[in-house]
Amino acid sequence: MAVLALREYERITCGDTFDPINRVVRADQHRALERFSEEYQKLHKVTVFQHGPRLSLVAQNFVGVINLGRDQIEVLPKIEGEISQVRHNLARMISVVLDLQLYDDDSTKVDKHNDSILEILIRLFCEKLWQCVRRGMVRRYETRSDNLTMLRGRLSVIDQIRHNLARPDRLACIFDEFSENNPLNQALKAALRVLSKVAKTQTNQRNIAELVFCFQEVDDLAPNAINWAMAGTNRLSLRYKPVLALARLFIESKSPDIVSGSGDGFALLFDMNQLFESYVGAIAKRLFAKDGLVVSLQGPKRHLARLASGSPVFALKPDIVARKGGKIAFIIDTKWKRLKEESYREGVTSTDVYQMYAYSTQYASPDVLLLYPHHSELGEWTPRRAEYWVHGADGALGLNQRICVSTIELQNLNLIPGKLKEIFIIEGTFQEPKSPTPVVA
Repeated sequence: MAVLALREYERITCGDTFDPINRVVRADQHRALERFSEEYQKLHKVTVFQHGPRLSLVAQNFVGVINLGRDQIEVLPKIEGEISQVRHNLARMISVVLDLQLYDDDSTKVDKHNDSILEILIRLFCEKLWQCVRRGMVRRYETRSDNLTMLRGRLSVIDQIRHNLARPDRLACIFDEFSENNPLNQALKAALRVLSKVAKTQTNQRNIAELVFCFQEVDDLAPNAINWAMAGTNRLSLRYKPVLALARLFIESKSPDIVSGSGDGFALLFDMNQLFESYVGAIAKRLFAKDGLVVSLQGPKRHLARLASGSPVFALKPDIVARKGGKIAFIIDTKWKRLKEESYREGVTSTDVYQMYAYSTQYASPDVLLLYPHHSELGEWTPRRAEYWVHGADGALGLNQRICVSTIELQNLNLIPGKLKEIFIIEGTFQEPKSPTPVVA
């Protein structure tokens, strides 16, 4: 197996052979990627690859792995650093979002491997599943029906008449059985079956085979037959919740093979806009809870206006909202976009600022923040790159209402909590500025 790794907005070209170093794929693989992108666009209304010059394909902001038979295409986020470190950071971001509790010892293991992001996530899944299984397989009371020689549970009169009218020695019984063969374990086993056809490293293949053996009393179900509502965790199986989330991610990544046309295809992709938002939100939740703030993601939902009939229109749903004492302390809206120091206002668009102004007024939030990823071309990191103070129709500044622009570095994820602390003071509001910069009318 060979892995062709590239970053967002880099190009794949078409050639005679598969060449990972020069990012070249064969003509049949090029066509397969085109088909995949077209199908993905129809299904999700987003573009994975765009056509570039000279038959090239340009990766967009979807990161992850696409199987091309024995070969793989790996798209990584445009984060500075060596590829191995970027993979490590991406794995940690995904782990935080899925609440996989990636501890320091696990981080070290990731650093020592040069596997694709898919192999890293498979390894983490197996490690976390082993931890759960060693504490005991989940057993639940499941309703069963069977023809028995002695009554167990209750008699099914309809089945008895239908099937056993000529068999008085048989009883159609309905009973509850405390069993490992339940929807949660069936979903986990289905994920292992999918991964057994995808994993390439010997370590992952061995772990998967051994885990499948642990689930030998569990029925094999096709991925589309999994009942996710029934597979959910409860108080007794809560430790399985993050593992089940990753299992579902793997199962839903199974797709028709874009090369062979079989059902063994696999494409695990993450929208960096959503991943960046969810990651910052998860860190903010943990960080500011210590200061008495309640952080919510994607809401609460409000509206900008109402029709004459009273119906609300133009929904507003901020990425991250922090409250303290029942009042909104600040709002963060993340943008997965590279700012450019030489551009006007560094590329912050009027649309984004108008959106933040709407949040500020409709949520009565004195401080709203646009948060972008930081990169070296922006120079040395500072807590705030810009502050725009909103003024009224008379030109007077509203000193209690501002729109701020900040960035966050993703090269060293361990520094992110400290960076967020520098942006915000402990009370959960922005640091007082030295001098306001008014918005030009």
